[in-house]
Amino acid sequence: MKHFILGTAGHIDHGKTSLVRALTGRDTDRLQEEHKRGITIELGFTYYDDPSGVRVGIVDVPGHEKFVKNMLSGVHGMDLVMMVIAADEGIMPQTIEHINILSLIGVKRGIVVITKIDMVDKDWLELVVSDIKDQLVDTFLENSTILMVSSKTGEGIDELKNYISDEIEKADYTESNDPGILPVDRVFTLKGVGTVVTGTQIEGVFKTGDDIEIFPYGILSKIKSIQVHGEDASESHSSQRVALNLTKVKKEDFDRGAVISTPSHLLVSNLIDVKLKVLKDSNFSIKNKSRVRFHVASKETFVRVNLLDRDELLPGEECYCQLKLEENIVARRKDKFIVRFFSPIITIGGGEIIEINPNRKKRFREDALALIELKDNDDLSKAIIGLLKEHHGEMNIDKLSKSLNKDINALESYIEELEDNAILVRINDILVLRELIDRLTNDITNYLKAYHKENPLRLGVPVEEIRSKFLNNISTKEQDPLLTLIVNEGEIDFNGDYLKLSSYIREYSVEQLKKIEEIKKLLSSEFRTFKKSELDSDGELVSALISDKLLIDIGGELMLYDTFLKAQDILLGAFKEKDTINAKDYRDLLNTNRKTAVGLLEYFDAKKITKRVGDERTLIRRS
Repeated sequence: MKHFILGTAGHIDHGKTSLVRALTGRDTDRLQEEHKRGITIELGFTYYDDPSGVRVGIVDVPGHEKFVKNMLSGVHGMDLVMMVIAADEGIMPQTIEHINILSLIGVKRGIVVITKIDMVDKDWLELVVSDIKDQLVDTFLENSTILMVSSKTGEGIDELKNYISDEIEKADYTESNDPGILPVDRVFTLKGVGTVVTGTQIEGVFKTGDDIEIFPYGILSKIKSIQVHGEDASESHSSQRVALNLTKVKKEDFDRGAVISTPSHLLVSNLIDVKLKVLKDSNFSIKNKSRVRFHVASKETFVRVNLLDRDELLPGEECYCQLKLEENIVARRKDKFIVRFFSPIITIGGGEIIEINPNRKKRFREDALALIELKDNDDLSKAIIGLLKEHHGEMNIDKLSKSLNKDINALESYIEELEDNAILVRINDILVLRELIDRLTNDITNYLKAYHKENPLRLGVPVEEIRSKFLNNISTKEQDPLLTLIVNEGEIDFNGDYLKLSSYIREYSVEQLKKIEEIKKLLSSEFRTFKKSELDSDGELVSALISDKLLIDIGGELMLYDTFLKAQDILLGAFKEKDTINAKDYRDLLNTNRKTAVGLLEYFDAKKITKRVGDERTLIRRS
C-alpha cells in the first residue's frame, strides 16, 4: 500500500485536532493533560485510507507557542500541510510562526483550511478570507487553495478529502532501496515488547531483522519488528509513520532527536557549514557568537553562530556561516534547519546545511567564503571539487558520498568527467585533486634537492620526515597511496624507509675514500665484530657504508659485509654436516671470539634463518 503524510499547522485552539477527528474519526490527543486543558501538547498521529488505496498518515502538531519545539520535531517528511486558521479569529501569531517555519524547512505543498465556519456569518468570513490572502503574499502558501470547513457540522470535509485525493495523485511514489532513515520523535517501552521508537520515515527501506545504528550515539541494535500505522509489517518505506521495536537497547540510552539508519550510513558532527537566513519580518537580528536554539528533523540543541563575513545578520539577510553545536547531531547536505532565540523563545530564521564536519574557518577570509560557496553549488562536479579542497585536496569516496548525500553510483559520472579533464586522480577508493599532487611533487622534489646538498652521504630523507612535513593534514591510511602516486609521477625513488631523487648518487670525497680504505683494512685484520668507536670515524660515513653494504650492523657492532657473507657460508656449510650447531662450535669454525659468534647467531635468529632450541640452533631456511 502506498503512503502519504498529511500534516497540520496553525495557532492554538484553531481546530487542528478537531479537523483530524472529522477526517479520520480518531482523536490524536493521547495525554490526559491534553484532554484536561483542551490543547495539543505532544505530536499526535493517526491515518485514514483514501479511495485510491493510499493510506494517509496524519501528523497533528501542537499550536501553543510553548510547544513549538514539539511541533518542529514533527514537521519533517510531510507531503502536504494543512494550514489551519479559525474563521472566528483569522491569522494569529502562531499562524505566522508556523508559516515561517514551514517555509524555512522547504515545504512546497500546502492548503489553507478555514475551520469553525459554523461560528461566523458570511460577511465576516469574506473579511477573514481577504485578510488571509493579503498576509500569505510572498509565502509558500500565496497561491494555495483555500477551503472552508466545519468539524462540528461536517460541512466541507468531503471537499477537503477530495482535494487531498487530488494531491495524492500528483505525489511522486518512486520507491528507493537505499538504507532507511528515521528521525525519532518518540521513544518508549511496552511491557512484553521492549523499546519502541516512532517517527516519520524520510528515506529508504527498513526490514525486520535489519542491523541498525542509533545516531549520533553509536548504539548498534537490530529491528525486531515493524509497525506502520499500528499494523504489523515486514518492511517500511519513506512517507510512512513507522514504529520500530529494537533489540538490546533501553529507552534511557537515547531520546527524541536520534536518527535510526544502517550502521555507519550517516555522518555525525558538532560543527557544520550552513547558509543562514533571518526572517524578513523578524524583530531581531543575529549577532556573531550568538547562542541560539537549533532544530533539524526531530533534534533540538543549542549552537553558537560564527558569522564569516559580518558582525550582524539583519532581518531579511542571508549569509554563509559556521555553527558550533553543543552536542553531536546527525544531518545531511541540503537538510533544512530552524533557529530560535534562547530568550525570548521565538523563531528568527533558518537555513540549509552545506557540509557536516568541515574544517574550522576564520572570519573575514575570502578563500573560506569562496570554498563554502563552491561546496554549495548545485553542479555536483563543482561541489566535489569544493569538498576535496575543504579536506586538503583528497577524500575517501565513501565519505564524499555521505558528505554530498548522494549514492556512490550517482557520483560516478561526475568523478569520471573530472578524471578525464585531469582535475582529479583516483587512487583505489581515494580521490585526489591534481593540483595537490603537482604541488606536493614539486615541494617534495625541492626538499630532496636541498637535503641531498646538505647531507651528501645520507641515502635519502626518512619517509616519516616527509609525512610530518608534507602529509600531516592527510589521514595515515590515505598517505601511502598518495605518496606512491607522487613517487611514480616524479623523479623520486622510495625504498619503503627513505625517499631520494632518482638522479642522486652518493659520491665520497677524496678524504672520505681514504678513510674508507682505513676502515676496510682495520676490519679485515681480524675475523670479529668491531665497536663503532674503534673505527675513529663520524656516524654519517659509517651509516653511508652500511647503506652501501660495505659494512653490516650486527647487534650494534660492525663487520665488513664480505666477512659477514663468509660467516654465513660457513654456517650453512656446517648444517650440511649436522642438524644443529651451538655457539662454541660456530666460534671454532670461524676462529673468532664467543661474542662475535653469539652476535652472528642472534642475527641469524632474528632474520629467521636459524632457530634457537636450548643451546643449539637449527636451520629454518637457506639465505
